[in-house]
Order: sequence, then structure tokens, then C-alpha cells
Amino acid sequence: MPEMIKKAKLNPSLLNLQIYASKAISLEVKKNPDIVGLSFGEPEFGPPPYALKDIEDKDLSIGNFLNAVKRYEDPKGSLELRQAIAAWYKQRYNLDVNPEKEIMVTHGGVEAITLAILSTSEVGDIIAVTDPSYMLYSRTITTLERKCHTIHRPVGGYEYKKILEDKAILQSDFAKAKTIIINSPENPSGYVVDPTEWEMIADYSKKMGLWVIHDEVYDTMAFERKHIPFRASCSLPPYSIMINSFSKKFGIPGLRIGWIVANEEVINLASKIHDYMYLGVNIQYEKIATRLLSDQRNMEWLAGITQKIKQRAEKAMHVLGEQQGFSWPRLPLGAMFLFPNVRALYDKMPEAYRSKGVVVGDAVAQYLMKEKKVAVVPGSVYGSESSEHVRLVLCTTDKEFDLALDRLQA
Repeated sequence: MPEMIKKAKLNPSLLNLQIYASKAISLEVKKNPDIVGLSFGEPEFGPPPYALKDIEDKDLSIGNFLNAVKRYEDPKGSLELRQAIAAWYKQRYNLDVNPEKEIMVTHGGVEAITLAILSTSEVGDIIAVTDPSYMLYSRTITTLERKCHTIHRPVGGYEYKKILEDKAILQSDFAKAKTIIINSPENPSGYVVDPTEWEMIADYSKKMGLWVIHDEVYDTMAFERKHIPFRASCSLPPYSIMINSFSKKFGIPGLRIGWIVANEEVINLASKIHDYMYLGVNIQYEKIATRLLSDQRNMEWLAGITQKIKQRAEKAMHVLGEQQGFSWPRLPLGAMFLFPNVRALYDKMPEAYRSKGVVVGDAVAQYLMKEKKVAVVPGSVYGSESSEHVRLVLCTTDKEFDLALDRLQA
């Protein structure tokens, strides 16, 4: 009689997760050099040229290499880098943060988000995000077996104010949420939270015992409304966590160095989880991160990058108007993305691209890829209410950006 073999199964909830859309589109772009990629946030700028010589001669020396690879880093990261992060907040935002107790270094902003969710919630708890919001949030929440509650964010100058004044929202499952994730400046829309909104969010946080995770990885890229970290913009809320990283602002996503700012209790718990799941971050890369953050020349360089992104946003909105099928219900206030509504473009596309069951943004993204040879991300990946939008990045080379605009307006 043959021996019975029981089949081992993979996690079904993870098997059903959608792929990382912008990365999948980026891979398609790399296969076809004729396609211009406005889909993936890999900045062409950075690292700052003034730092390259010291990085090469000092941080990448054999001595630093051996020192880095022969030991594990402290769970909170190097004290030198944490001190540089504290100095960053003091210089830019006049915010005092204790580098020994209130900061920890992570494997980029992605790990920081994961640790923040794990530290503030349990399996089955509700985590709130808005629509639109960065696609990673809902996927991470699902991966960690939490429940994602999505709140439609109405278009306007004070979008979170409208949420907190809406009785229907306040009486929904949002009232049961343990944590809310707010990205400001935001991927994909470029929205920047106003200080008066942060005050309202802080008041609601205190009233409900709600953790607020402020993902501020685009902090240096606010251009139409000043960026203020949640913790610096209001009376210190008891439930605040701030997430940041080097990837976008310094154009070095492969460095994989980020950080968390929170109270001592959160940092102690997050560093414990980090130790169990990841161990220490790359010590040699911490040295590079410390150099970049501590160099006083970064203020001028970062301001120049922000100005360039602003000019590109203005140029794109001027070129891509109603005649081309683009409208701009949300004007970007910061970050390095555009999020136009493309319903008008959809309505005049060839019938072959308007398939039944395919939402507007998805259909337009396919059309632009096939016919215009321009890759964008469909808005549906950022929330169902964003299904008539597409996302375009503003961080490509000048040549690629100008070529994409030429193709989109043709």
C-alpha cells in the first residue's frame, strides 16, 4: 500500500496579495528600452556629489569594511547616527529628540513601518489608512494579519480636517482603529498635512488612544506647503511615531537605512522586535548615512532638488491639460509624484483599450504603455476611490522626463 503524503501548504492570505505594481511595471520598462519609465521612484539624483570623495576614501575603506562586517550593530543602531538624526530635527524643525532613548535606526522606511505596526497593534486589530495612500501600507497590514480600514479622503486644501469633521467616518470602524498611518508629504498625491490638521489629529489621538504613524520620508520635498513633523507641529501627542529614511531625499534607495522617532517605550519594544526579526543594520552604510546627514552642505543641495521637482510638476501640469485628457483635482504640495485624473483621456482612447471590468486608470496605464511608450502606475493600487487616476514620478533624468511629456501630449 503506497505511503500517504500530506501536502504542505503556503500561506493563502499572502498568496492572494497583489504584486507590488510599480515595481512590476518598472521591470517591464527595463525589458523594453523604448519605454520611458515614469512609474518607479528610483531618483536619478544623489548621492550628493560633494560627499562622494569622502565616501570612497573613508567610509568604503578596507578598515571600515572590516570593522563593519565583523560584528552586529546595536538593535537601536549606532549612537553616532542617532545623534546626527537628532541634530537634523533640531536644525531643520527646532525639535528636540533624545538620540539615546527616542530614535532607532532601521532597514529603510519599510522596516520602520513594519515595526511601528507590530509595536502598536495585535493580530486582528484595525489599522486605518486613507484613500489615496501608499500601496505598501495595506499590503503590510494584511501580511501582518491586521485589518485595513480605508477612509476616503475628500479632495481639498484641508483633507484630514474634513475627515475628522465627518460624523459618518467617526462612527465607522475608524473609531475602533488602534493605529492610523499618515504619509505627508504623500505618495502618490503630493498632499501635505497642514499644522491645524495635525492639531486636530493629535486631539483625536488623545481622545481615542489612537497611535499615529507619520511617514515623512519626503520631508525635504515640500514646496507649496511647509512640511512640519507631527511631533513638532502640535502639543506632543502621547501616541506619535515618525518614520523617515535616506532613500528618497538623498537618492540612495539601495542604502536601506531609515529610522523611527517615538517615545522610549515604543523604541525599546521596536528594537526588541528588530533584534528578533532582522538583527542589526549595515554598519558601513550607517557611516555613509551619518556623513550625508551631518554635512551642512546638504541643506542647499536638498533645496535644489526640491526646486527641480517643483519646476517639473509645474511644467507637467501646464503641458498635460484638458486637451490631452488630464485634469488636476489635487495640486501637488510636495513629494515627487503627480496624480492626475485621466477620465477624459479614457473616454477618447481607442475602444480596444476600454475593456469591460477594467477601471479607468488601469486601462489608461495600459494604453500609455502600449501606444505612447510611457509607463505610469494605475491609481487603483492606491485605493479604489483613486481608480480614475494614474501616478507619474518626477525623479527621472531630464532627458527621460522631457521625452515622456512629448509623448504624452502628442
